[in-house]
Amino acid sequence: MIVVNKDNIVSGNTVLQPEYVPYLEEKEKEDLKRKAKEKKLRQKRLKGKIKTIRNISLAFTVGVLLVGRYCVIYNMQQQLNSINKNINQVNRDNENLKVDLVKYNNIQYIEDSAINKLHMIAPDKGTAVQADLDKEVIKSSDKKSENQVPKGVWNKITKMLF
Repeated sequence: MIVVNKDNIVSGNTVLQPEYVPYLEEKEKEDLKRKAKEKKLRQKRLKGKIKTIRNISLAFTVGVLLVGRYCVIYNMQQQLNSINKNINQVNRDNENLKVDLVKYNNIQYIEDSAINKLHMIAPDKGTAVQADLDKEVIKSSDKKSENQVPKGVWNKITKMLF
């Protein structure tokens, strides 16, 4: 017996037609096993790639959400700082106005500015005219005149009927 190839065994004399007995069933089984192993290996690699892509996309999404939230917080902090700055400015202006009010509330200052700037003179007691400002000079009426009635569809209809 001569072994030429492990897969092909030649039995008998080579002059005659050798009897070839292929081991197809075993070879097919080995091929099927090899293909099954390759298929499992490909599926395993594919699952690994899918897990990696999923993890990367999840990390990216979480990162984008965190950065977006920090942007919102930063903008809110900027607005808060701006509003606080405006409040401080208004408080300073208020204090300045209070100081001016105290300054202008002094009767001596008012008399000096009236005499010097406006060229007014002090009144004599004999020529002074007193006015009672507590009374109302102009009386307001609570009645509405006919011209002031709002014009609407209903009012026009009632005018036409009555």
